[in-house]
Amino acid sequence: MSDAPLNESLRYRLRFSTSGPLAFISVLELSTVWERTLRRAQIPLRYSQGFNPRPKLQFAAPLPTGCGGEAELLDCWLESPLEPAHFATQLAGQLPPGLAVAEIRHVPEGDDALNEQLQAARYVALLRTPDVAMVQARVADFLAQKTHLRPRRGRRHRGKSYDLRALVQDLSVEPTAPWISLHMQLQARPGATGRPDEVLEALQLRQ
Repeated sequence: MSDAPLNESLRYRLRFSTSGPLAFISVLELSTVWERTLRRAQIPLRYSQGFNPRPKLQFAAPLPTGCGGEAELLDCWLESPLEPAHFATQLAGQLPPGLAVAEIRHVPEGDDALNEQLQAARYVALLRTPDVAMVQARVADFLAQKTHLRPRRGRRHRGKSYDLRALVQDLSVEPTAPWISLHMQLQARPGATGRPDEVLEALQLRQ
């Protein structure tokens, strides 16, 4: 996707990482952190209309609480244009510990929502168990299944299930002492998103 000229788009895409305490907050709390950070950096955010105006921010996909991210995406809309380099400079001194920005660029104003563009996400879980053979066996058993039904979360989905196996595109094990790394590529489309914590529970590896 190419950058848009300043006079054509006031939509910006930030690629960022979260670590430390920020890995343990909800997406709503992360949105608040971003809102405060952007305001402190004097970024001219575009706000919604109504009694409770909110800045126009859009995340690609919320991570489960307890997960840090190396390549998360956030779109924000501004009221006036900024060169991406100037945007990054204003933001640099205001980022809280655990939040780092790797890239800022223009994207076309009329592009689909981030969550509609996202196809898949990659996750790495670090396991404490020393039993590599056990983890490999459970992964092989899971991948051999045609379906793996899991209960849907939330009160309105009570009694309903979904097929987790269909959402797992890749699953592999890598010994990386003192840990075992479980690599997952999960489908991430609206209404069909795989969750890494659900995969760990299905493998009986949730710690």
